[in-house]
Amino acid sequence: MSDYQTLISSLSKKNTLIGFFCPYVPEEMIHAAGAFPLRLMGTPIKMSHVHAYLPLNCCYFVKSSLESLLQGVLDLLKGVVFSHSCDTMQGLADIWSLQRRIPLQFNFMMPSNLDSEFSYEYLRAEMERFKHFLEFYVGKVTPSSIKASIRLYNQIREKIETLYTLRKKYPKEISGKDFARLIRAGYLMDRQQYLELLNGLLRALPEKAEETEPLVPVFLSGNMVHMDSYFSLIEEAGAIIVKDDLCSGGRFLDLRVQEDLDPFEGLTLRYLQKRLCPTKFKGAYARIETLLEEVQTSRAKGVIFLLYKYCENHFFDYPDLKQALESKGIPTLLLEVDDPATSQGQMKIRIQAFVEMLSPL
Repeated sequence: MSDYQTLISSLSKKNTLIGFFCPYVPEEMIHAAGAFPLRLMGTPIKMSHVHAYLPLNCCYFVKSSLESLLQGVLDLLKGVVFSHSCDTMQGLADIWSLQRRIPLQFNFMMPSNLDSEFSYEYLRAEMERFKHFLEFYVGKVTPSSIKASIRLYNQIREKIETLYTLRKKYPKEISGKDFARLIRAGYLMDRQQYLELLNGLLRALPEKAEETEPLVPVFLSGNMVHMDSYFSLIEEAGAIIVKDDLCSGGRFLDLRVQEDLDPFEGLTLRYLQKRLCPTKFKGAYARIETLLEEVQTSRAKGVIFLLYKYCENHFFDYPDLKQALESKGIPTLLLEVDDPATSQGQMKIRIQAFVEMLSPL
């Protein structure tokens, strides 16, 4: 039994597990219904079944997720929630449902054009449809439970953002490897216990940081690749990630909900007002402008694009983002990864060369 399967087995003894893949799924609603939201982020697994269902040019995240289902790793989930994102994930949702291995499946239909005059009404209705699904199959989503869940998740995001900021001051105490593991733990732990863990970590930091050699600040851009090995490679090369827009990192922080609004209105508005992944449209230059602003605000000297191989949505945007950054004098590096087969040695050399180039800047 794999470590991941052992974790799911342990969690399922006391919890109703509902898996989800994407931050476009309002996990606060799953939590408010009394279930355990378990984010499925892909896991190292030998591919032995999946190629009978998917072509080779699918990203590792999708392939490893389906392989986990086919091997029975996810059999203890009560349900899974897909969101309307990329074409590959939509195809996975169809293949997944045909396997009939997990009792419940819900497809959360996010609008693609977030600027449309109809997006709010559509998404608000989708929130209600998801609420009815949860209440029919899982548990009641009461006004008090949804408000409590939103408050809990907001607090978690505030603490993680504080740690992002403090990492610049405490690079030794909060290593890149440990930080990446800490982020992933937040999707696999009881959320109240996770908040207590974050509070404990913040209290444990010394008043004065250990002196270290100055590290080169870099910005990490890409999809869901919060793997500790990548953070370690960047740190070992003499750099520090001061900010990222990964959907398992920086984008999660953007999902705070306004607590003075109706809970479902707040959940709806956050998706329409915040920047998320390139599967959504919010103006022709919105993603370029957002990335430029975030990189300049973070004072990063360069940007590392860490993209899953075959992720069409990110690669469609990449040339424009690269050109916009370099026109402002911000160097970039593209790392195309296909976990876990990516050559760590080659990647290490490329990162070292990039950081050395940034050092005099």
